[in-house]
Amino acid sequence: MLRNVVVEHLEERATRWLVAEYLEVIKVAREAGLTPFFTNVRDEALAALLEKSGARVDPRPGWSLFNTPYTIVLDLEAEKQLEPWELAAADTVVIGGIMGDHPPRGRTRLISFMYTDAAKRNLGPHQFSVDGAARVVVEVFKGKRLKDLKIQVGVSFKVNTLQGEIEVFLPFAYPVGEDGEPLLSSRVRKLLERGVTWDELEG
Repeated sequence: MLRNVVVEHLEERATRWLVAEYLEVIKVAREAGLTPFFTNVRDEALAALLEKSGARVDPRPGWSLFNTPYTIVLDLEAEKQLEPWELAAADTVVIGGIMGDHPPRGRTRLISFMYTDAAKRNLGPHQFSVDGAARVVVEVFKGKRLKDLKIQVGVSFKVNTLQGEIEVFLPFAYPVGEDGEPLLSSRVRKLLERGVTWDELEG
């Protein structure tokens, strides 16, 4: 049975946006009784923050720790979709810790091919945020099939900033909650309200 939700850290900079998504992964995983585990983390400050928040952290790449037949690596380009019964047999799911590009550049392949003994699965045709992918994994872990999940591709909402009200569009896929609203991290929303935008990811 599934035990670990592993995020393979692949970004050079630990931006506030990245940290917000990572902290959401920790929350989502722990609420489901799963262990959040971050690999390839060599930034001591980031490692300390994640550990303090309840995650396990290792500076080594994930494939050196979890390359087994009981591991499933999520890859947008994988041929098969993730199924609930697979999580009953696996003990680890690996998510790429990548701040997504639009359109996606297929960077998950950078880690996917290193897991020679692991299964490769996708979450459908759309690109999720890191925390969004974790949320979907948890729903599948609970027994839901991907086709039964409500997913919203592209999220547009207004936020109030010091410069006035602006409309923000996020082009990624997000699972939808029981209230019909996309499940977007409250930490990310707060960052947007404080004026943190995509240029942080590039600057």
